Amino acid sequence: MKTYYSNDKVSDDGFIYVASRDRLYYELAILSCESLKSFSPKTHVTLFTHEKFVDERCKIFDTVIVGIPIHIRAKMWAMARSPYKRTIYNDCDSQICHRDVSKMFNFLDNCDLFCGSNLLYTVGSIKWTYIDKARKHIPKYHGSMWGYNKSELTTDFMQTWFDEYIKQITTPWPYSKDHYQEWQQFDMFTLWKMTSGLFKEFSRFDNLKIEILSRRWNTTSQDLPEDLDGPPVIMQIDKHTWQKMPNVWKNIERGIKDEKHQVEKRSSRDTTIEYN
Repeated sequence: MKTYYSNDKVSDDGFIYVASRDRLYYELAILSCESLKSFSPKTHVTLFTHEKFVDERCKIFDTVIVGIPIHIRAKMWAMARSPYKRTIYNDCDSQICHRDVSKMFNFLDNCDLFCGSNLLYTVGSIKWTYIDKARKHIPKYHGSMWGYNKSELTTDFMQTWFDEYIKQITTPWPYSKDHYQEWQQFDMFTLWKMTSGLFKEFSRFDNLKIEILSRRWNTTSQDLPEDLDGPPVIMQIDKHTWQKMPNVWKNIERGIKDEKHQVEKRSSRDTTIEYN
């Protein structure tokens, strides 16, 4: 891991984006950062990505860090290495929609971590709605946006989330009695294990105070305005919605297809992780 670019500005608070494996996320991170800076120009933003991905447009970020895992869940690895005392991680495929984004760090005055609620209507299967076959446990947390205070325990939390997810997808599924194997592919299952209080090996995380913000702070393009308690602040936007914006998608697609800026994509089940 190394710093590829820095404008030499420093801050205790900042946003991080993580664009790994697929250059689509680099393209979307730029668009999301532009929207963030339009509402909160002074917010410090760090991008974690691959050296092969970067071009001159990366200077929209205050800092660019390269040498990260080429992996679909490099975000947890990067979250464990945030340069900030107070961090907000945000998925690349998003847009900032309101100036209240600058107020989000204030939530960290009263908790260790915060995130958004699970988006039940996006899961696509009853097997993914509940963690268990008995249908007693619904995953509470959604991983598209996280805020956290840096401490030994929150850093451990993020690194453990990454390490345990790697183990989860690269070893035989041991939970068939109680849990559908469809959950093996999802880091939300890993997150549930770590926060459920049911697994002794994660008991050190039981005292973490994790808050769930109301939906306006982390919404999706599928949410209705009447379901929110105010104007949306962060909106997560799926690929299909981006493709419905022809002028924008044309530019995104041009970047995706740029053969000079590609990395070799290994299977997510490969136990060997490459870095770039």
